[in-house]
Amino acid sequence: MTQTSSDMAGSGGILAPGPNFSDRLIGSLAAMTKTVAELRAQGFTIVLTSGSFDLIHLGHVKYLARAKELGGILVVGVDSDAKIRRRKGDDRPMVPEGERLELLAHQRPVDLIYLKDDADPKWALIKAVAPEVLVLTADHSYSEEELEALLEYCGQVEVLPRQASVTTSERIRQMYMHLGDKLGPALAQVLPGLIDDILKRR
Repeated sequence: MTQTSSDMAGSGGILAPGPNFSDRLIGSLAAMTKTVAELRAQGFTIVLTSGSFDLIHLGHVKYLARAKELGGILVVGVDSDAKIRRRKGDDRPMVPEGERLELLAHQRPVDLIYLKDDADPKWALIKAVAPEVLVLTADHSYSEEELEALLEYCGQVEVLPRQASVTTSERIRQMYMHLGDKLGPALAQVLPGLIDDILKRR
C-alpha cells in the first residue's frame, strides 16, 4: 500500500530515521510511480540508480552517497538473484536478494528500493520513476544511442567513477586465490594417501 504524505514523514515512514525496510521496499512498478509522484509533489528531486549490490563494500556505500548528493530522494533498483545468475553465472550472487534489499535499507542515502526481476520489461523501473537524474557507474553497458534514448524518460544522466579499486567480483576471485594458496600444500600432503586408500579398496 502506498503511503500518504503524512505517513512518509511519520515515525516509520520513508522519510523517517531508521531503515524502515517495509516502507522503503516498493513492491510494484505502479506503486513506485505513485510514490515518487507524491514525493515530487512535495518538491523533492528524484534520483535513480541500479545495481546488484552483492557483498556490499565501501565502494557501494560511497557510490550511493555520491548519487544521493544529486537530489532529494534516492531510488535504488536491485537486481534479483535470477537476473544476476543469468549475467554472472550460477555461483552468484553471494548474498541472496532478500538480504541485499534489507542491507540497502540500512544505508543512510537510500530512500526507496525496488527488486528488479527478469520478467520486468526493458527500462521498466526507469520509465516508472522518470527520475530527474539517472545515475550510472562508469562501467555501464549502455551504448551512446541508448544513452540518448534514456533522456526521453529522465531529466539527465550522470556517470559516476568507480568509488573503490576492488569490485565484488575481484574480491571473490582474490578469496578463491587465497583459498587455493592455503589449501594447496595441505592437499599435496593428504591426497597421495587418499588416492592409495581408494585404489586399495578396488
